[in-house]
Amino acid sequence: MNKRNYFLDFWKYIAAIGVILVHIPFPGPAGKALSVIGSGGVCLFALISGYACCGESVKTSEKIIKRLKRNGLITVISLAIYIIFSFFLMQSLGQFDQWKNGFTNPASYLKMLVLGDFEFFYAAILWYMVALIYCYIIFYFVVRNNRKKIIYLLLPATVALRIAAGIYVGTAGASWHIRDNFLAGVLPMMCIGYVIADQKEKIGKLNTSFLVTGSVISAILMILTARFKIAGIDMSQPFIILAMTFLFMTGIRKPEWHIFKPVAYLGQKDSLYVYLFHVIVILVLRSIINSFPIPKDVIRMTLPVISIIASLLLARLLSVIVPRIRNLFNRGNAASKI
Repeated sequence: MNKRNYFLDFWKYIAAIGVILVHIPFPGPAGKALSVIGSGGVCLFALISGYACCGESVKTSEKIIKRLKRNGLITVISLAIYIIFSFFLMQSLGQFDQWKNGFTNPASYLKMLVLGDFEFFYAAILWYMVALIYCYIIFYFVVRNNRKKIIYLLLPATVALRIAAGIYVGTAGASWHIRDNFLAGVLPMMCIGYVIADQKEKIGKLNTSFLVTGSVISAILMILTARFKIAGIDMSQPFIILAMTFLFMTGIRKPEWHIFKPVAYLGQKDSLYVYLFHVIVILVLRSIINSFPIPKDVIRMTLPVISIIASLLLARLLSVIVPRIRNLFNRGNAASKI
């Protein structure tokens, strides 16, 4: 993917919106269906990251290091923003002691490092960013040492782990951290993305209609198996993986398919910011709306829409401001060296 892939840029934006609907779903069966579809958003992001890790050892390993540094910096900045935000929010709610205890409890740091559990200061969404760091480290050593066989060995084991964890969480109502962590949540999808890149010539021979049909059928089965559990078992996880993989391969096959180019542009520029900060938007809006005597049914229907619009607007604003701040910073560094 040396050139812009408009198809995947488009779906990155849709996926980011889908993740919002996981955290603030619409009520009823339709809301459940949209939430299930949205849960595939992170899978698509991980597929793209894994695909980018495939290539000639030295050049690609250097690219992975750049991605690792960039992702690490974004994660640290995002953590700082969530810590500051949660400090003021929990103070306003009279829960400062709870906030302080979270940071003084050694178990909190173990959960953060192992499971990416940042829930006690509202930064649960950052589990993916931390998982990505771990996966980039693994891929760096694999690629640097030309050990791609390791990825092929990890692929079936990690995919099986993801499916098993997804079934357990969806069926037993267990903590989502069992499924969404670096080992079960991100590594299997990155392995799939890597293998697709490694087998790109074969993928390119697949019929586009077959890939599109596979995406649609898998998405339908994903929704049905999440909505109607077979013998009480949630079997949606294999179809989430299939739907996102078929969609991703369609993008590799037809990168020029953008559906609506302005959305593809926004997907390229804004999707990361939408993902990172939509939780803050939701919490602020919920706090504001709950201060008014609005019926709960109205809130449940309107809050997801308002949250999406506000998150997209914030992301657009950040996409304009952040590069300018970065340029000013770079100019300042350049001037100091003269």
